[in-house]
Amino acid sequence: MNSRARLEDTKRSHLYGGLLRGSNLVGELGFAIRMVILVPMVSLVTLSAAEVTLSWNDNSSNETGFRVERSTDGSSFSVLGTVAADVTAYIDETTLPSSTYWYRVSAYNEFGSSGYTNVLNHTTEPEVNTAPTIIGLSNQTVDADSGISGPFPFTISDEETAADQLMVSAMVSNGSLIPSQNITISGSGANRNISVVPADGLTGLCTITVYVTDGVNTSSDSFTVTVSPVASFVVSDPPNGSTYHLGDSVTIDLSVLGGVDLVSVTYFLEGIPVAVVEEAPFTRNIGLPVTGTLEFHVVAQLSNGSELSSQPVQIEVQDMVAPSGLTVSSFP
Repeated sequence: MNSRARLEDTKRSHLYGGLLRGSNLVGELGFAIRMVILVPMVSLVTLSAAEVTLSWNDNSSNETGFRVERSTDGSSFSVLGTVAADVTAYIDETTLPSSTYWYRVSAYNEFGSSGYTNVLNHTTEPEVNTAPTIIGLSNQTVDADSGISGPFPFTISDEETAADQLMVSAMVSNGSLIPSQNITISGSGANRNISVVPADGLTGLCTITVYVTDGVNTSSDSFTVTVSPVASFVVSDPPNGSTYHLGDSVTIDLSVLGGVDLVSVTYFLEGIPVAVVEEAPFTRNIGLPVTGTLEFHVVAQLSNGSELSSQPVQIEVQDMVAPSGLTVSSFP
């Protein structure tokens, strides 16, 4: 008998010597490995869109380990990985979202392999990509012809994408009132700002929609901007900085920003109406009847029926200037 034949006899003697009592031996040489049974579904758990956990029953007592095989078509399998003896679970971390895979497991030792478990297939979940969020935008009222308004802050975020990688843009519903080139987005990371510059001489309302995208999903939020006319006036005569005295008359010049049409202007002194002017340029001379701090304000009636009040202006009125230089002349 040659050496190979003696080796085969030794294997058979060892294996049939009761290593696996009561087992069903498989393979030409009766390798001492029982069939491994994989319980369907109960032992296949999805961890995430790209991870799957396999588990099986260890029915052999002399395995060196287990081979996990995977197929992408249900027929052609390749070894995905191995685990040591008595280990009955394997995590497949190499799957792709929205893909179907077939799995089977066999035990092995130095003498060969068992048969396979039943085959299980599993379809992974689609990749999750949530849409970004925008928080903090609110409606704004700004003054006409006042230049830049803002910055108005807001916050952006995304579960899968860093905030500094998100792209932010804006669109305006009324480009005549606020041209798109007059909208500026600033800031970085999660903290962003938006500023606007209304067109000169215009008032009204428009909607600005802010968009944030991660390159796949886009979210938006809108806010309104009301551009309001502004009434202001100055005391032009005597000029600003002059000293006012009891009985002086002052000239008040009114200006209304925003391109609105005036119907009339009512002038108030200490909350009491003292004059109504119904013709342009709506300037008025008003006497100073008392001393002390006097407060003026005006209310403009607009052609659309609305009213526009100015901020108050205060001036200090002093007593009349006393005469001086009195002399006495005598006559012979």
